[in-house]
Amino acid sequence: MEEQILIFRTSVKNVRDIKHIAALFTLCPQIYKWNVDMEDWEKVLRIECQGITPTEILKALRAINIYAQELEWKQRESHKLIAR
Repeated sequence: MEEQILIFRTSVKNVRDIKHIAALFTLCPQIYKWNVDMEDWEKVLRIECQGITPTEILKALRAINIYAQELEWKQRESHKLIAR
């Protein structure tokens, strides 16, 4: 399986929400690195993972009352983000 980087706009509001995400992602060995940009107005969640789909992540986030929408982006070989 190929490594992927998934990007989501989220409804994260505070540190409590981030702690809930951390607890959730601890249970998902397919997710090995993630962060939320709290300075961005969209509270962007970036996930480095393997073997998990965006739909599975969205469902898991919804279960902890975090709403998200996948953002489109183009991944180059160097893994740099290119905004569309």
